[in-house]
Amino acid sequence: MIQSFQILHQHNTMDNNTLTDKQLTILKLLYRFRFLTSTHIQHLLNDKTSRLTNYHLKILTTQNYINKHYTRTLGSGNQPAIYFLSSGSIKALQNIEGIESKTLQRIYREKIRSPQFISHAIFIAQYYLYLQSESAKSKHTLHFFTKTDLLAHKYIIHPLPDAYFARVDEKKETKRYFVEVIDEGAPRFALRKRIEQYTDYIDNGTFEKVTKHPFPTILLICPTVGVQIYLKKYLAKMYEESSLDQIEIFITTKEGAFLGQWEKVNPEE
Repeated sequence: MIQSFQILHQHNTMDNNTLTDKQLTILKLLYRFRFLTSTHIQHLLNDKTSRLTNYHLKILTTQNYINKHYTRTLGSGNQPAIYFLSSGSIKALQNIEGIESKTLQRIYREKIRSPQFISHAIFIAQYYLYLQSESAKSKHTLHFFTKTDLLAHKYIIHPLPDAYFARVDEKKETKRYFVEVIDEGAPRFALRKRIEQYTDYIDNGTFEKVTKHPFPTILLICPTVGVQIYLKKYLAKMYEESSLDQIEIFITTKEGAFLGQWEKVNPEE
């Protein structure tokens, strides 16, 4: 199994000695997840109150380590600010093991990411917190990897999945999953192409050769029921003429993902 990502537990380097451990952890979280709300950050830090989280966020923002999107419009309610890395964080992060200097260059472009890109990243963070909570209830150990975490693992399918996670139960049995989150408006030819990429990846056997583990279950999270129905029909048809029958695929909507409402994809009857 892929080893658990250790980036959250690295210590300060000489370039970030002005930062507290908690502030450095916030930067590492934003490196991994790209965009996080203040509420997400509070939960990920296990802070009991938002006041403590906001104290550190304010310092990091003032010193240009991070930036935020915050809009308060009539009728939108009190939405939490969305934070992302700013150029000042590059120096603080560049000498930390597990962080690639090349990847840090994307920080210069974070402030111009599209609303769709941002909401996609926020969804992944929300889903991670959900999995964390569910795993605690069922006494599973969760190992979760964002797209950024997966950059170091060259044998993973490219383009990379949105996430990979493994859950280990009390009997030490492990189940592994690739997560694909489909954006609203994604063209159907792009969905078909992604399925083709997975069939090629299954055929070449790279995952099994490198990890010595069975191929993970694929979880497809759709923006609407319409997309879910289309993909389910397409996959059922593809089962007969591809290697998809060697693996398990489950499909749901974004709402269904948080309710555990997954449908297994089966071949056409």
